[in-house]
Amino acid sequence: MGKKGNRIRLSIRVYLRFLLVLHACLCACLCAGLLAGCSPSREGQAANPAATPIRAQGFHLDTVITITIYDSQDQGLFQDVFDEISRLEGILSVTAPGSDPDRLAKNAGGDYIEVSDDTLYLINESAKFSVMSDGAFDCTVGPLVSLWGIRDTSGHFPSENELKETLSLIGYQDVLIRNGNLVMLKKAGMETDFGAIAKGYIADRLKELLAGKGVGSAVIDLGGNIVLLGEKPGGEAYRIGVRDPFGGDNEYFGVFEIADKSLVTSGSYERFFIHEGKAYHHIFDVVTGFPADNELVQTTIISDSSTEGEGYSTTAFLLGLERGLALVNDAEGVEAVFVTKEKKVYVTSGIKDNFVLTSQEYEFADGPR
Repeated sequence: MGKKGNRIRLSIRVYLRFLLVLHACLCACLCAGLLAGCSPSREGQAANPAATPIRAQGFHLDTVITITIYDSQDQGLFQDVFDEISRLEGILSVTAPGSDPDRLAKNAGGDYIEVSDDTLYLINESAKFSVMSDGAFDCTVGPLVSLWGIRDTSGHFPSENELKETLSLIGYQDVLIRNGNLVMLKKAGMETDFGAIAKGYIADRLKELLAGKGVGSAVIDLGGNIVLLGEKPGGEAYRIGVRDPFGGDNEYFGVFEIADKSLVTSGSYERFFIHEGKAYHHIFDVVTGFPADNELVQTTIISDSSTEGEGYSTTAFLLGLERGLALVNDAEGVEAVFVTKEKKVYVTSGIKDNFVLTSQEYEFADGPR
């Protein structure tokens, strides 16, 4: 047909490709529920459609969630992912009516109730971190979170009497379990809050779901909790930026090159309110009743399990630099990057070769590399 015919065929192919990409994005938007935006990545687009990542976003768990799949074009996977997030959020969220934490709080000091296997697992995992932290990590922190008004971000600075009364309701030893899944909170007024570990658990379940459907290359980003499934196509590591704790939402101070791991970050900048010129954040010291106040502003944990990673990240933040580093160094398969208020960066030995600073405002505590 000549050059003109070739141009016509090319135009048709380009147009059809455009329609396919548009259709894929629309499908992802529909499956994501409350969507913040979606579009396929441009990486690898020209060579092989199967290598073109697909991506969808939704708002769940009080954050924007982004799922990126590198080795499949099946948009239906997003429906499965967001359905599973909604299911687990309905079971585990303290603010969801009829959830296990909601029912436990309503029956506190009264009767045992049957909880899901998911909730029982998180109670036991939380207790593990409570023991290793001498009680610093505590899933019964709920009354403190409610008192300070952190969940709705409006904030409330409590009185001394309010703090005293509330602290009497906190104690992981008062979560009573019998006959398998029967659980009771010992004192009326107690609340469980799995906000320090539940996102990690949900991320792990999503990784299992995608792997079970044949996905071998994906990034699950639950806003502060990132799970990497396998490597990028071609065997490349993922490049994951770590948020600058003193910067904006899209500013980073360092980058990991890593694959098939979980990265969980905790920081005092994530949720807070201002009272008389001072910021009060959401990670509470259950001894004082106030937000934890030590030399750390951010902890990032790298591990195989995101549930474990979130538990270590929160616990290390509560314990402070020295005890937090000791905790991580004693844990098998767990690595960390800690940032102090002076912008000193501490990196454990097993992850040093995978992390680089990208901001000149920060420096490694053990000197330049």
